[in-house]
Amino acid sequence: MYIQESEILAQWMQKATTDGRYGIDLEFIRERTYYPQLALIQIAVGTDLALIDPLGDVDLTPLIETISDPSVIKVVHAGSQDLEILEQLSDQIPRAIFDTQIAAAFLGLGLQPSYAATCGQLLDVVVEKGESWTDWLRRPLTREQEIYAIDDVRHLLPIHDRLTEMLESEGRIKWALEEMKKYDQETTYRPLLETSVRKVKRAGTLKERGMAILMELFHWRETEAQTKDRPRRRILPDEILVEVARRAPRDEEGLEKIRGLDPRDLRRHCSALLASVQRGRDVAEEDLPILDKRRRLEPQEEAALELSTSALRALCRAARIAPPLVARGVDVENLVRDHFAGNLVEADHSLLRGWRGEMFGTKVVGFLNGEFQLGFDQETGFPSLRPCR
Repeated sequence: MYIQESEILAQWMQKATTDGRYGIDLEFIRERTYYPQLALIQIAVGTDLALIDPLGDVDLTPLIETISDPSVIKVVHAGSQDLEILEQLSDQIPRAIFDTQIAAAFLGLGLQPSYAATCGQLLDVVVEKGESWTDWLRRPLTREQEIYAIDDVRHLLPIHDRLTEMLESEGRIKWALEEMKKYDQETTYRPLLETSVRKVKRAGTLKERGMAILMELFHWRETEAQTKDRPRRRILPDEILVEVARRAPRDEEGLEKIRGLDPRDLRRHCSALLASVQRGRDVAEEDLPILDKRRRLEPQEEAALELSTSALRALCRAARIAPPLVARGVDVENLVRDHFAGNLVEADHSLLRGWRGEMFGTKVVGFLNGEFQLGFDQETGFPSLRPCR
């Protein structure tokens, strides 16, 4: 069951290169550290399955060399965290990723179908999930853990075959592969600082100066978490960072007044926090982050947003695609706002680009222009957009 010699792993990866694909899954622990702790690698090559213990002596170089190889498809399921680890391990951007969860979402299996559900619906097989929260770093692994781990790759390649066949038959393979291109982007693994900061809880309540301070605090916390290899929240939680940014204290006394800031954290991080706040204070006015100050929608815009959202959901239901995969509520709102402002530019809207624009976005714009009407198709049993007569 285990590949224990580097020479054997090299043979497996040579076979994978010849086949043009392999399935891979990782077990890891990340609750107590900043960096995920890789505990086990499972691979499927052809009909062969194996485990690799990264805590052992096997040289992983033959596997690592394939991570960025565009000629070898890496089949994963819900692979974002696994690929984050592989990117760190190889220091290369993963290429040629086929995520079976994303592919399944284009075929009516829901937004984020589980591996077990995907196996059940596509292959009519049952996958037990009894070891999800096990301690994968403890050795030796039990027989139950090993079987569970092997099962996580056992069906990846047959699912890949089935999904590819179904997507091609419905003309959606291009859409799915386009969506998986996100794994080829460096920003997937190293997002821009401003992008990350805007995801901090309650960051949206800050004004421009507060956001500039929060960016400095976030950068400090990120560096501290990486250096100490501790989860971000163990350094300071989001809520405290935002409150420090809002109050912008100039001294220790000001920090002491912040609710929820543990005295031990205050003693430990006082100087660093005050220094971060000062750097944010020193940002020139013209360099402050630009915030999205939204005016309240006019009544006709609110009506258009409600109807456009309904139209989009109708199109998604008819296409058997989960609406959140196509667009978030804010994406539709942005489309409506720009439509009424008369500055609707395709490049500015994800809903108008690629497969989203082809299948959904242009029709929603047509709906806003009065070219389509929302109705009910008696033949399909789904709501639809039909040209106005």
